[in-house]
Amino acid sequence: MYHIGIVEHIISPTHKGVESSDDSVQAVIRMWDKNLLILPVHKKLRKKLKKGNYVLNDYTPMSPTSRYRNLYVVKIIPSKDGKKIWENFQEELSRRKTAISKIHPEVPPVRYIR
Repeated sequence: MYHIGIVEHIISPTHKGVESSDDSVQAVIRMWDKNLLILPVHKKLRKKLKKGNYVLNDYTPMSPTSRYRNLYVVKIIPSKDGKKIWENFQEELSRRKTAISKIHPEVPPVRYIR
């Protein structure tokens, strides 16, 4: 399983002021479902990745019996295709929120009076 995201920031050991124990690169990714994650970037993509890129992130299980996911950036998607995929996922997210709100209407917060 893979998820689409947008690169918000890149954390590289070559950036000014960054102290690093290794040469790995991470990216802050805004996921289609509004989550914000810091994911490692595959080493073949490290020099090509830029802020604003649409990326595909590997969410496949580490093994067939594992509950844990790989979680890393594996592809940079061309802007035109990435935008279209992103919009499709945003529509799906909106549809899901609408369906949930019909089943579970938002309850106002409870105020406790002492």
